[in-house]
Amino acid sequence: MLLQCFLFSCASERRRTNKNWLVTLISSAYFLADWVAPYTIGLISVRLSKGVCETPDRAESYYVNRNSNKDCSPDALQYYVTSRYLRFWAPFLLLHLGGPDNVTSLSAEENNMWLQQLVRLISQIVSTVLIFIRFASYGGFNLASQLVFLAGTIRCIERVHSLYLARSGGLKESSATRVKLHAGPDFVKLSKAQRTMREANLPTTVESVQLPPKKFKPQSPSLWDVELVFDNDQLLDEKSLLQLALCFYNNFKGLFFEGVSYSHEQRQFTRDFFLRRSSRDAFKLAEIELSFIHKDLHTKTGTPHLDGNPVVRVMTLSLITAASVIYCQWDDPELVRRVWTLFYRRKRYEWLLVDIGISYALVIGALILEIVSLLIVLLSGRNVIAFNYYNWVKPIANAVVNMRKWKESFSKCNLICYNLRHGTPRQISFIAEFLFIGPALEVWKLKRTVTSETVSESLKDKIYTELRTRSELAQNVEIATKICSQRGDWMLMQRSCYRKLKWSLGEVEYGRSLLLWHIATDLVCYKTKDCDKDTLNSDRQFCKDISEYLLYLFLAKPTMIAPAAGNSVKIFQDTSLEAKRLFRKRSITDHDQALKEIISVNTDFKPAILKGDASESVLFDACILAKQLSEYNADKQWSLMSGVWMELLTYAAFHSKGTDHAHQPSKGGELFTFVWLLMNHLGLGKQFREERSRTGYRVVVQK
Repeated sequence: MLLQCFLFSCASERRRTNKNWLVTLISSAYFLADWVAPYTIGLISVRLSKGVCETPDRAESYYVNRNSNKDCSPDALQYYVTSRYLRFWAPFLLLHLGGPDNVTSLSAEENNMWLQQLVRLISQIVSTVLIFIRFASYGGFNLASQLVFLAGTIRCIERVHSLYLARSGGLKESSATRVKLHAGPDFVKLSKAQRTMREANLPTTVESVQLPPKKFKPQSPSLWDVELVFDNDQLLDEKSLLQLALCFYNNFKGLFFEGVSYSHEQRQFTRDFFLRRSSRDAFKLAEIELSFIHKDLHTKTGTPHLDGNPVVRVMTLSLITAASVIYCQWDDPELVRRVWTLFYRRKRYEWLLVDIGISYALVIGALILEIVSLLIVLLSGRNVIAFNYYNWVKPIANAVVNMRKWKESFSKCNLICYNLRHGTPRQISFIAEFLFIGPALEVWKLKRTVTSETVSESLKDKIYTELRTRSELAQNVEIATKICSQRGDWMLMQRSCYRKLKWSLGEVEYGRSLLLWHIATDLVCYKTKDCDKDTLNSDRQFCKDISEYLLYLFLAKPTMIAPAAGNSVKIFQDTSLEAKRLFRKRSITDHDQALKEIISVNTDFKPAILKGDASESVLFDACILAKQLSEYNADKQWSLMSGVWMELLTYAAFHSKGTDHAHQPSKGGELFTFVWLLMNHLGLGKQFREERSRTGYRVVVQK
């Protein structure tokens, strides 16, 4: 019961926090709750079978002595209380095995194991039924137990159903926006019409006709038609944000899955809408959409067919309420009196009072949790939209929209700081490899270096302004693909420095470019740290934030940018080794001192001439790049670098997979996911098809 209460109150914090200890605590409680319930059901069955209530005659002696004025023996009372309450507890454990509404899984892999969960829940239901049948002669709240058992079975079905829908391809299959199949023109009908005309001696021919393009009609966001205004340039209120976010999610949820593409009309619809939006509205819409995908994949409140239906919650609440009333009416006051008497006389059977207290705690706790579950479902985004016509919905919509839905921060990692600790001693590394915990040690080293920073409004404005500029140029899918395939080359061409700096971008792979520009940005920031101009400080901070954020993704979440970065692990490892060697030889422990030493190294000739193919390090190549960037004036320098970093960011987002982004909201969310989703809504994604002309055919009589 305590685990269920903790999960009900804290499970949702997993997507709003970046505190590792809280995430670990929630995950531990989740897995422990899944283990405790079946273990306790088995324990109850074993305890009853081993003879705690093995002889019904002893339990029946309680009834005989109760009808007379004699006190029953302590042993008879013990057997009666144990059999009465253990049998009553079993269905409550089944109820808790169904889990809370706000968490059904913690990962995509767990969703794919829905069949295993189904088998486990069936076995627990069967075990509970066997306890009922085998120990039916002991009595004890039969009707109340059956009602709780029914509610627990419904909850277990809900959980399996949620996992089934959230499995790989589940939401993709249920998506209303998947590609529709077309059989083409009706050849039989055309040939029949042509043959009929020829039999009438009419010369005929079949000619093609260009049909007007279909106008895209978005799917309604709720069961009732909601009139949405898509051409409004004003700031959106909370109610409109909620309705529009659900509308876009219903129509474009296929972005999160492979193999789903969208037409030119759908691209134009979402692009035209988001081009008129401010950064505040755009990020808020994306935030609400990501909360919907989180609910669909990892909670019960997201699936509207069964689990998110308030009728189901009312049904389970009614069952638990009825069971609570029956329990309170049928509980034997004479039994409670005799247990208290026995406790005060002997001071040995206090556990009998504990059994009674546990029973009341289970009943009251289950009732409270069901009430909370009903409120959670009623206040979910989908149901708030369903009741949008009522005035009392507006404050609820305001609360739903303004509630934090992700951690609202991004992590940063600096390569120089990462290597300043001179690595791990050889003895510890050897022991870690021997115990097969080498990867865990590397993760721990990375977490020591990673810092977190709040996503500011200025950062959102900068990113969205850049994305909107690219979207305005991308009139069709071909142009959008070319724009998003640039890795800084476009910005170099605009600033007339392509020939000088192309060696660091277009001529090398993405992973090498990322590390080159990361170190170079750090070096240039050090050289211009005394600049007080606001514009330069803004661009410089943007470059540093995106640089360190992309390196964090490269190290901590490589699968998100793997399609763009490729296999660049060796480049990073060789660069780290060279940096550690330099810092160790010169006893460097300070970040600024390290940057000063790197800049002071003579780079009149390229390091590749000395290294050959033995090392892939880019440490001093980045030093050359930083010196080349320093040749430009400050305005051009930071404007160029911010443009390059924006292209590196959009290139990685364009080539990332929607399936990797789908499960990020349950882990606190990533700024990178917001960039990817907004790019798709602005028509800068990979899942849009080229415009195709619609052609029809008709039989024409020749003159």
